[in-house]
Amino acid sequence: MRWFSMRAAAFALALACGSTAGAFAQQQNIQQENSDAVARALAGGLLERQTGAPVPADRFWAYEVDFNLDGFSEIYVYVTDPACDGVTCGLFLFVLEGDSYREVLGDIPGARLTPPDRIRLAAFKRNDFIDLQLDQKLFGWTGDRYAEVSTFPATSLDGGSFIAACQKSKSNEQPEEGEAERVASECQCQFNRFQAIGFTQADLDQYAAYLGENFDYPTGDKEKAWQAVIKNAQDVATGCDVASGKSQWQPAYFNHGDQPQEKLDFAGFVEACPGQDFILTNRKIGSPDRALGLCGCLAREMPTHGVTQTGLDLLAQYYRNEISDADIDAQDAELLTAHDKVSEACLGLFPAR
Repeated sequence: MRWFSMRAAAFALALACGSTAGAFAQQQNIQQENSDAVARALAGGLLERQTGAPVPADRFWAYEVDFNLDGFSEIYVYVTDPACDGVTCGLFLFVLEGDSYREVLGDIPGARLTPPDRIRLAAFKRNDFIDLQLDQKLFGWTGDRYAEVSTFPATSLDGGSFIAACQKSKSNEQPEEGEAERVASECQCQFNRFQAIGFTQADLDQYAAYLGENFDYPTGDKEKAWQAVIKNAQDVATGCDVASGKSQWQPAYFNHGDQPQEKLDFAGFVEACPGQDFILTNRKIGSPDRALGLCGCLAREMPTHGVTQTGLDLLAQYYRNEISDADIDAQDAELLTAHDKVSEACLGLFPAR
């Protein structure tokens, strides 16, 4: 099985060459550095709350990683300590669930002690989150945490109807050399995965009928259940393509700006933003942790709309109620327009409570 790194984009930059590619790689590096800086600004307070004491800035690094591809990042952190106890140091993963950020790896024995170079995102999703490889063990999402995949229920299914329907749906009228073997392998991969994630026979037969002809789409009370079946089936198909190297997982679409970025310091903005009343009282926010999550998104996205360090510092003052709209407009007439575009984009993908 192939794994792909959480930092795959960074490795891809090593392949860039030439002046144009070099400039692109430099800009990509700046974007990554800004994303990492936002993650660090968010992680400091979360770590202090989790461990009971402030963690010095030189003892941890943090990344934004979208484990469920919804466009809203989880916070992945590693705290260094040569004598790590596996409780207040090592690996942490903070996920915004409902009103609060929750650390989701602490209940897994030994998870914190996994060496950073032995951590990978896997090929498949389970319950909307990508599986996580920690050294030699594979973990899947239960709905509120990661757990060893061996603890999940599996099923033993009759795949005859599905395999036939799958192969027929993927086959061309004039097949190329080797196509039959490729199609058979892809369909077998999907069938194996359906069993691994506990698909029922009824779900599999319904999906096989969907791949065939004259499928009657469920309506009424059955429609929601069918949507869940088709979503899981699509995730299985994509996972098989990722495992074979044919494709990779794509994050949710985000309305990024297209302006080149400069390296920024986000600490002042991230500290000021969550305390602003119009952030906290927004109907999609309503809690300090959700406000923190939104502010992280705002910080990450504003550079894509051309916001500079001067603009970010002005917004921090604005969020602290030290300056007015008119004061900002007098110094940067485009800043609040960019801020509003970013706010709309971040709120549009913000997780439900």
